[in-house]
Amino acid sequence: MVFQEAFEWYIAVYLFLAGVGAGSIVAAVLADMYDREKYISFIKSASVIGMPLVMIGIFFLYIDLGQGMWKPWLLILLFVNPTSAISWGTGILTLFTIFSMLYAIYNLGLARFFRFMGGWLPRLLDNMGSSKWIKWMLILTGICTAGYTAVLLGVLRAIPFWHQTSLPILFIISATSTGISGAMIVRELAFKTEDSMHKIETTHFYLIVLEILLLFGMFLIAMQGVPEMQYSAKSLLSGKFAVEFWAVLVFLGLLVPAVVFGLGESGRMHVSGGKLIFFEALVLLGGYFLRFLIVHAGVYTQKFTDYIQ
Repeated sequence: MVFQEAFEWYIAVYLFLAGVGAGSIVAAVLADMYDREKYISFIKSASVIGMPLVMIGIFFLYIDLGQGMWKPWLLILLFVNPTSAISWGTGILTLFTIFSMLYAIYNLGLARFFRFMGGWLPRLLDNMGSSKWIKWMLILTGICTAGYTAVLLGVLRAIPFWHQTSLPILFIISATSTGISGAMIVRELAFKTEDSMHKIETTHFYLIVLEILLLFGMFLIAMQGVPEMQYSAKSLLSGKFAVEFWAVLVFLGLLVPAVVFGLGESGRMHVSGGKLIFFEALVLLGGYFLRFLIVHAGVYTQKFTDYIQ
């Protein structure tokens, strides 16, 4: 068995940042559609981090592309192959970045800075950012952005552990959960109001529970798979990455927040201020290690080398 070395830490950073950015915007748009006035502080907070985190994540992806950093004109080739998953992802990321930028300009009141170009441009930007079609496109491209972070791994057939249909679903759930955490931290630091975030907190709790169940199910499937898939799973459960998996991802990143938010949901505990930031940060820590560990646990054997180009 050979652990893959092609995807390094910066791919895990891209997967994480793109997931948080996309998940925060999807959560914000859903809150916007439900009750914009009540959840405006959360919507503004998500708008602050959504597009920037995706853009920073794309930067780390460019690092992996090698020549894309030093010969940026070659990046145009990412758009010209309709049969390539990389081309699909490039198109999705581009659309999401544009739509989320328009949405942020509207939510944060940034259109006024374009008044030097005449009154028509601020009105156009606000009308586009507030339109229903932008919101629906953000939900679609946001979910696709979060899911694509798993597809990017899954198309590499040489790594059986990455080739699971449950992985995109797990990454979408994790992206939404970490996106809520990121927005809640920004809200606590910069946009806090007295409005209750109870429904968002409830949704967040159930997302973490669902993530735990999906992770458990993914390992059940992996342990019944080909030897390479089993080896990857065992490297996380009891092997090379066991300490990080159990201590950081499972305990700190999932179980502790689930218990705390569950107690909050039942009314037995009220978490706010610095404590809320701490537990939301644990969710973000778990979200990063989920991707870091899945990336680094990928293994292949000689019989799979024909899939490596």
